[in-house]
Amino acid sequence: MKPFRPALVSIALFLALPIFASAGNDESPDKTFMWKVEKGGTALYLLGSIHALREDAYPLPQPIESAFDEVELVMFEMDLEQMTQAAIKMMAAGTLEEGRMLEEVVGPETWFDFKVRVGMLDIEPSFFNHMKPWMAALTLAAFELTKSGYLATAGLDTYFSGRADETGKKRLALETAAFQVSIFAELTPEQSLEFLRFTLKDLETMIPEMERLHRDWRSGSVEPMEELLFQGYEEFPNVFKRMVVDRNRAWMPKIVELLEGDRDAMVVVGSLHLVGDEGLVALLRQQGHTVTQQ
Repeated sequence: MKPFRPALVSIALFLALPIFASAGNDESPDKTFMWKVEKGGTALYLLGSIHALREDAYPLPQPIESAFDEVELVMFEMDLEQMTQAAIKMMAAGTLEEGRMLEEVVGPETWFDFKVRVGMLDIEPSFFNHMKPWMAALTLAAFELTKSGYLATAGLDTYFSGRADETGKKRLALETAAFQVSIFAELTPEQSLEFLRFTLKDLETMIPEMERLHRDWRSGSVEPMEELLFQGYEEFPNVFKRMVVDRNRAWMPKIVELLEGDRDAMVVVGSLHLVGDEGLVALLRQQGHTVTQQ
């Protein structure tokens, strides 16, 4: 097992969002997990992101590549160049006060479940002694993903950020690195513990469900995606509100501003942010826009 390093936390910054992976192919599906909205001659594409992938996950469906080629601006959740800075801040914010230990903070039942999961990865529980529950959750999930070959460096965000640089497209960000850190750093002790419990539950099925989720993503199958993505949050509504709903509403003014501009753009965000009654697609439709799945 490689030692912990900031790159793992950078993966974990996206763990509140869906993560899919599988080998890519050249098939062109009838639909993709991308939507288009137009206003006054300006086209805006909303692409559901795959934040962590295996390196053999490409090529992408051709409609996605074609849409990217068409636009001048690309907006991501955050500027990926700030990722190292965010990781350092994350580690500092995720450290328990001196003299406190994770075991005593989470209680015997959660500590037992945590030790079982850590043991499956051949990591000593003492490695997490000084982490807050939310930081332990992120780190554990990052190890799980890395062990299974799912890397943020192969994710859609990284891929399109690199392509934007290569083609001279302007990159924009919905959030700053500091804000993404604050999503976790400002959790109350109760919310922090809830997030750890949510993560432990989610890890039980996360890797086995990767292939199914990815198939639904590639085929643009919204309903099964919604079912799988939302069922994990049913027991943890506060986590869902903080990680998804509140952010969707905070992003809307920037997305509408792009739509009201004069340059075609693509917005790349976690797929969970696009679906459901509180998703970006629904919020745009509520404002009277026609949003069409591609």
